[in-house]
Amino acid sequence: MLKFLAIFILLAGCAATKKEPSSPIQEADKVPQSYKDIVFPEFQYTPPHPSDYRIAITDSITLYAVRDTAIPLIDLTFYFRESAIPQNKEEAALLQILSSLYSKGGTETLSPANVDDSLEFLSAKISSSIGSTRSQIHLNCLSRDFDKVLPLLFELFNKAYFDSGRMELQKNSAIQSYMHRYDQPSSQMHALAARVLYKDNPRLWKADSTNIANVKRANLRAIKDDFFVPRRVIIAAAGDFNTDSLKNTLTELFANWKSNPNTRKQAQELQFNEQKGIFASEKDISQANIFMAAPFVKRPHPDYYQTAIASYILGGSSFSSRLTNTVRTQNGLAYSIYSFAQSDYEDIALVGISLQTKAESAKTALQMIREECLKLGKEGPTAEELEFAKKSLIESMPSMFENAETTANTFASSEFNGRSLDHYKEYPEKIRAVTAEQVRAMAAKYFNPDSFKVSIVGANSKMLLEGAKIVPIEELDF
Repeated sequence: MLKFLAIFILLAGCAATKKEPSSPIQEADKVPQSYKDIVFPEFQYTPPHPSDYRIAITDSITLYAVRDTAIPLIDLTFYFRESAIPQNKEEAALLQILSSLYSKGGTETLSPANVDDSLEFLSAKISSSIGSTRSQIHLNCLSRDFDKVLPLLFELFNKAYFDSGRMELQKNSAIQSYMHRYDQPSSQMHALAARVLYKDNPRLWKADSTNIANVKRANLRAIKDDFFVPRRVIIAAAGDFNTDSLKNTLTELFANWKSNPNTRKQAQELQFNEQKGIFASEKDISQANIFMAAPFVKRPHPDYYQTAIASYILGGSSFSSRLTNTVRTQNGLAYSIYSFAQSDYEDIALVGISLQTKAESAKTALQMIREECLKLGKEGPTAEELEFAKKSLIESMPSMFENAETTANTFASSEFNGRSLDHYKEYPEKIRAVTAEQVRAMAAKYFNPDSFKVSIVGANSKMLLEGAKIVPIEELDF
């Protein structure tokens, strides 16, 4: 017993010599007094380089293959460089129906029901779309079923049948969409903006109900081989595959792919109207939906990064932006307001501002926006604003490479736009090189409120906007 007590006393004494944990008061002394005092390690990020994933299938077909074996899936997106410009409103209807009918209308040997059953049984998806300057095919399936799904994709786009029943379903759906195209204020607002911004162009034509109803299967089949032709194709592949095997499979696929020597009329760049001012389209709602826009630049262009930072400071950085602080936080006139500087390699892009506010406060909100734009164009950003904008834009870059699918599609889209392989390597330095004076100059040049065309959808009787030009809803279509 005495021996046990001696051991116990010895252990207790040793325990007493141990260092006591810090008290809550001592720990509190280490907590920064403000979030501004928190020190983070310097951001270090090296983006993946496209050359590590780029494979030339042929001189005109490129593959970006990004492996990821964590999930047994394969995801492919085919980007086709081709023009789909309608010659008239009737052909605009054909292109609208044709866009998705390839993947839904069956093949010469498989009915649409057979195709649907096969895809459903394999938990696979094949879809397509035709755009004015590019078309896309998308495939997603289990990696074990890839060898079954790819031949089906080949059949759909090389031996398209365009089943009459499925065609009628697509036509009915398109007619319903046309009849309800302006049910949402945002749809009416964007149609109004396009109408006042641009001159008439076949790329902007929309088929009406009569055009859609008159679509015939024979007309679809007459032009079906004009699209998804491998004159220039970039493929984004992500998932659980063997890269060499995938390359060989795609090489064989396109060796047998249809090839039509005929070329369609090339797309013409969109041209802007010269008129400026406020344009309103009536809708009996409590909110005013506002879209302010002006011509910007077609990339590549030296003004782009400088203006992107100006936009970020003005209204692109959510709650830290000037517009959000003034219009929302201080005055409570909008739930959401943001500015933008679009990136476009096909046309001259837009800069602008978009928001929703009560119809009665539209005039006040527009005046506040005007003052903030003029202020940034006159005084430029503060050192803190400029540093925060640069930091945010650079540190958002990893989101473009967060998984195999986004990485493959980022690289494919970048090459499709004609960027160099070192684009993402050079991006941070181009952002860091922007100066406060350049931001001020770009704000004055592109966010000049007098250059904006303002499109507003709402109750005109409540908005009381002097000098606004009224555009009836029936005049919104080109």
